[in-house]
Amino acid sequence: MIHDFRAGVGTVIYNQAGLVAWFKRSQNPVGVWQFQQGGIDLGEDTETTLWRELAEEVGLQPNNVARVTEYPKWTVYQYDYTIEDHTVSRLGQVHRWYFLELQAGVEIDLTQATENEASAVRFITFDQVIAETDNFKRAVYRELREYFLTTILPTISSGS
Repeated sequence: MIHDFRAGVGTVIYNQAGLVAWFKRSQNPVGVWQFQQGGIDLGEDTETTLWRELAEEVGLQPNNVARVTEYPKWTVYQYDYTIEDHTVSRLGQVHRWYFLELQAGVEIDLTQATENEASAVRFITFDQVIAETDNFKRAVYRELREYFLTTILPTISSGS
């Protein structure tokens, strides 16, 4: 049995009010709230994964996004449990994160998603995200929160 970390892309989708999109999973683990994220397919770069996963999971297209900011480093977390499949025991995940500012007036319509991976979305503060997230993701989400507050949020407020 091989033990590994799954590589993926994650997004922090935010609106002009500085609130972030928080998604409720409709697939395993059902009912968990999290940021949108998905695995990198063989041969894909992270930007290709970003747009594929957004369309699949939340129904967003590039023209729905006003600004894309790539987080400057990979993040990693280890699960509190182990995910087993036929040949691999997943220990956790590594992600390349993107901050996506929605175009003014764009609303996330999960019925536009090509896969049924999210059952609900709500916009909340980053502090609410930290309070509601799984323990094993909390350190990564705190790191993203710090970047959001110091790098992204000032650009929303200033309109630049």
